[in-house]
Amino acid sequence: MDPAQDPRPGTEDHALTDAPAPTSGGPVEPPSDEARRGGRSGGWLTWPAVAALVVVPILLLVGDLTDRDWYPTGDQAQAELRMLSLPDEVPLVGAAGRIIADDGTQGNHPGPLMFWATWPAYEVLGGSSSAFEAATALVGAIGLVAAVALVSRRAPPMATVWFGVVALVMVGGFGLDALTQPWNPWVALVPFAVLVVSTWAVLDGARWPLVLAVAGGSYALQGHVGYAPLVPPLVLLAAGALVWNERSWRRLAPIPVAVLVGLLLWSGPLVDAARNDPSNVDILLEHFGSPDEEVIGAGNAVEAVLQASHPTGPWVSASTGVDGSIVPGLLLVLAWAGVAVAVAVRRLDATLTRLNVVVGLALLLGVVAVSRVFGALFLYTFRWIVVLVALEVFALGWGVARLVAHRLPTLAPGRRSRLQQLVAVGLAVASLLTAARLIGQDIPYGNSWRTERALARAAVPAVDHDQAYLVRWEDPVYLGGLAFGLVLALERDGVTVGADPTYSAAVEPHRVMCPGDYDAVLTVVTGTGAIATWQDRPDAREVARADIRTAAGREAGRRHRQRLADLLGQDDPAAVDGLLSTIVLDPSQPEEVVDLAGRIVDAGVPTAVFETPPDPADDPAGCPRPDGG
Repeated sequence: MDPAQDPRPGTEDHALTDAPAPTSGGPVEPPSDEARRGGRSGGWLTWPAVAALVVVPILLLVGDLTDRDWYPTGDQAQAELRMLSLPDEVPLVGAAGRIIADDGTQGNHPGPLMFWATWPAYEVLGGSSSAFEAATALVGAIGLVAAVALVSRRAPPMATVWFGVVALVMVGGFGLDALTQPWNPWVALVPFAVLVVSTWAVLDGARWPLVLAVAGGSYALQGHVGYAPLVPPLVLLAAGALVWNERSWRRLAPIPVAVLVGLLLWSGPLVDAARNDPSNVDILLEHFGSPDEEVIGAGNAVEAVLQASHPTGPWVSASTGVDGSIVPGLLLVLAWAGVAVAVAVRRLDATLTRLNVVVGLALLLGVVAVSRVFGALFLYTFRWIVVLVALEVFALGWGVARLVAHRLPTLAPGRRSRLQQLVAVGLAVASLLTAARLIGQDIPYGNSWRTERALARAAVPAVDHDQAYLVRWEDPVYLGGLAFGLVLALERDGVTVGADPTYSAAVEPHRVMCPGDYDAVLTVVTGTGAIATWQDRPDAREVARADIRTAAGREAGRRHRQRLADLLGQDDPAAVDGLLSTIVLDPSQPEEVVDLAGRIVDAGVPTAVFETPPDPADDPAGCPRPDGG
């Protein structure tokens, strides 16, 4: 039975959700199918209109990105290298990660959907780095449209509009970083939202959203392995709910379709598992099966989740820290839980109660997931919390409206229409404000990509395009990020380029080079002291130099280095460049030390590229190619 026609208690609507409300606690007539689903009876507030207003900021942002010149570094550069590999070399696994096998081999996140899904739009939009950003944003927009459509099938029009408002706040909180940067923890966010609302829809009696749950869950999990404790249980819940709700085998058709879709979406990792030994799955199991550090535990997990659940925290402000008081987040969770219990006990809305059950289960699974994190805890490892906080706020607002409207008289048709028009205008204004907020932002990590731009523009024309180059680095500041960006820039310009076997997971196996495969070595060197040392080498030719600092920035950097050297007991201020990232990532360092290191990095650090001949001491026989060659 379709829940839109379900006469069970709890499915009726009320004044603030577009249907008559009881004035004395008596029974009400079930709403029409259209009123229940937020269809034409919603006037201006049809779901396509809400979806359009939610994605307008993203579409305007995509148009704006076409005029930007972006040079990705680090993980983003590695991601675009996979786009250049398509269609000839189809990636079978996901982005490289902090995933290490027992023998030191680096592994990847589970799957390649973030590359497969964006490649068509990437090609159509011109195949540039900015096109990759735009394609990433467009895939997110499609996911948001799906989420709005799913919500509209379960919620009345006014609640669907409220979901649109919440989604716009979340989109603004994502910013250019999480909306457009092709970084695997970010691209999983919207698909995870699709998974949660799809699971809710199936739990509420729908059937075909099970396929969307599999698709959204697969995309999220393949993007970041941190979703592993959340995705399978939610998909299994949706499948189990479908079997429970349906009494006829003929109505279980979504299950085999979902299985087929799942097999197709996971075909890359399956082929990798069959072809390679060890496979990426083997590396993942070794890494998480035998961690070399203690897990943070349940208590720290609860604290971290509550810190990240701040009502105006990461889901609104795009903050990335895991710190601060737990009180605001705790108050939000208690308010949501209290309203959810009240709605359930009074049997005001079974559909809303089912949503609260799914969100509550996801939160519990999330706490379990965070409790198993080992090493330093960063927000990106559980950024899915922003989606759950947004859904808490959505369910809280809907629930409060339910509790209040249950005791209010019915609005007259004319007043209800004016209210709907006012809300529609408010949603449109929120959409435009979000668009202005997004378009006004700079591309994230400005110093690194602007340094990369200067470096690449100097290096690409200075190398011999008829030679093959191995790229290495001495980069304690950007941790090799500029070198990966240089590999991307050189390959895009037609240069044969690669990296050592150690970085097979990052650059893909077909870009691995062993002695004899390359004619020269390009080394990216970061830091004033290191550059000076390389300049003294007789066998090194300086190919390019990049220093984006202003004169004032250089003077400030000199003072900061001197002060940092004094604090660290270093005689040479230039030597501190080699310690910057280590200091910034070490929470045990004094606050002043971390602050000074951060200021130096934020101002930009000089970088150069040097060309040297191959080292005759390198042994081709000792170079383990990933393909076993």
